[in-house]
Order: sequence, then C-alpha cells, then structure tokens
Amino acid sequence: MASLVLKKFLYSSLLWPGIYRISRFLHRHQALILTYHGVLQSRRDVYANRNCVDAGMFDRQMAFMKRHYNVVPLANLVQWLSTGKKIPGYTAAITFDDGFRNNFTVALPILKKYRLPATVFLTTSFIGGKELGLWTEHIDRLLQEARIETVRIVLNGKDHEYPLRTRADREVASDRIRAYLKTLRPEHRQSAVTRLMEQTEPKISGTKLETESILKHSEFSTQTDVLVEERYAFLTWDQVEVMTQHQITFGSHTHTHTIMATLDEERANFELGESRRLIEKQLGTSCRLFSYPNGTKADFGPREQRLLQWHGYIAAVSQVDGFNDARTNPMALRRINIARSEDFGFFLAKISGIWSLLGRLRNRFRSLPVRLSEPIRF
Repeated sequence: MASLVLKKFLYSSLLWPGIYRISRFLHRHQALILTYHGVLQSRRDVYANRNCVDAGMFDRQMAFMKRHYNVVPLANLVQWLSTGKKIPGYTAAITFDDGFRNNFTVALPILKKYRLPATVFLTTSFIGGKELGLWTEHIDRLLQEARIETVRIVLNGKDHEYPLRTRADREVASDRIRAYLKTLRPEHRQSAVTRLMEQTEPKISGTKLETESILKHSEFSTQTDVLVEERYAFLTWDQVEVMTQHQITFGSHTHTHTIMATLDEERANFELGESRRLIEKQLGTSCRLFSYPNGTKADFGPREQRLLQWHGYIAAVSQVDGFNDARTNPMALRRINIARSEDFGFFLAKISGIWSLLGRLRNRFRSLPVRLSEPIRF
C-alpha cells in the first residue's frame, strides 16, 4: 500500500510542472502504439485483473488520445514507417491482444464515441468457441483462489516455495510461476500445470485444464458471477464481423497463444499459417499484421521474423516498451502496455516515456556497486 501511495504521489507531482507534456513533445515524431487486453465495466472488477482497465478509465484515456494524438489504423502507421519519412507529429495506434469479448461489449462503444480506430489481434483457436481465458489466466485464477498458504513448484530444476497468505503474495507467486512456465514447450508446461493444480485445491472443483485454455464454459455453468464471462469469454466471429464496420481491423496473435520461441519450426509454421488462414477466410480480407504472444525480447528472434515474412506478414508488434520510427524493425515494433491503475497520471507517465525512463534509472541505481543505504565517502 505504501508503495502504491508513493507511486501515485510521484506521478501526480510530475504532472504539474508539465514533465509529461515536455516528454511527449520530445517523442512527437516517434509513433506510439498502445497495448490493451481487456476493458471491464467497473473499477471493482478490474481490481482482480491486472491486465484490464475499467470502462471509466478507458473512456478518459481515449478522450485524451482523441484530443492530443493523431490516432490511425496500425496498417497506416506501418506504411508510414516503411517509407522512411518523418512520421507526422503525435501519431498513435491502439491495439488489443487476445480477442476477448469485452473488446466488443465494453471497449467498442467507447471507441465509437470518439471515432477512434483500433486493431485487435486474435488468438484464432478460441474465437467463436466456449473457452474462457488463456492458460496464463487459469494459473492466476488457481493461485488467487487456492485454499493453501504456500505452494511448491520446481523452477529451473530447483524447488521453490511461495507464500499465498495475502493478495500481494499470490500476485508475486503468479507472476514468477507464469514467467517460468512461459519458457517451456506446451507439453512440458501441461505437466507442470497439472502438478500445480493438484496442490492448490481451487474453490472451483472438478475442473480440467486444456492445453492452451482455461476451463470450458460448461464447467462454469454453476457460476453466477458475470465478471467471469465478461473478463474471460472470447469474441465470436459474428462480433468480429460487426467490429470491422466500425474502424476495427484484425491481425494474428497465433492460433493457440503459444510463445513462438518455445516451438519447433513445424509447429511455429502451423501457428502462423493457420491463424492467418482463419482470419482471411472469416473476414474475406488479407491478414498481414501479427502480435507476438507475451512479446518480450526472449519470446521471438530472427527465426520468428523470417517465418512471419515467409507467411506474408508485413509487420509484427512486440511487448518491448518504447516508441517507433523509420529505423525500427517492422517485425519488432515496440508498444506500451496499458494495465490496471486508478491513477490517470500512470497513463500519462506510460505514453510520455517517463515510466520507462524511471524504470531505467531504477535499474541503473540497483546495479551500482555501492548500496544507496550506505554512506558515500568522498
């Protein structure tokens, strides 16, 4: 709690002297690409979903983007970057990863209100199905609802034990366990997840984890919590079709949301080819934009970029933080992820580049040979 208060004070204190405005001005000829995942109706719902924003905050953010940026379809931005010319000032694109239904039910009306275009990257195996959420969210849900106080798991060949006594404990455990599982091949991850399920004794009993999804919709049939449906359900193809009529374009996020770097070449080709084939078949338009699942520097490399080009993709977005210009590799475009926060100053810090700068400074101080808690002698 003290950390959150400190961060809020920091973001607010930077607002008044115009630091955010100055930083945005300095980056005005670098393209800004925002990443969203889910948009939920209320702030209460968002509290348990770190990769979501509430509708009120999303509305405020979109109003700001409408006033201060030239928001264009991602395809237009990619075309400008490919020309090598200076990007028009304050150019931005809005993107969503995964293809959750709340992009249609909650986010779309707000985008329409401000007449803003966006690109949604679809995990095609889930579109039009009954699955609820990705395997990463299933892990998070298991740990949040576990009845035990500690969980044990083998990570990198070593036993690790994580406390689950508080919400903060559970978030730390979830972050670290999911980060490790993302590095495994799907079949190895499934084995680790099964062992984790045996320990956690989730409140939702009698369930089975599918390889790449959370639980089937029917297994939630006894749940009355609308939040589960709103947060975890995926789009239908009919909803996708409607969205195309309102400045929403679609790209691939693979077929099963598997991290590309963990796959052999045959499976990687399937993920890229099948997702593009389904999108083009359903929409009757070409699919040439791609988003890497997870999207860190460790999740893709030259092989993945080569395969993307072979399959006909012209650009790919990562989750590497930063801005873009003509020098940016079109197969590794940078984005800024917008996650849960009650503080609008956090949003301004993110899109202005200040958040990244503070992170780099923090890492630099951590790497100093002299601890800041020790006296510095001259």
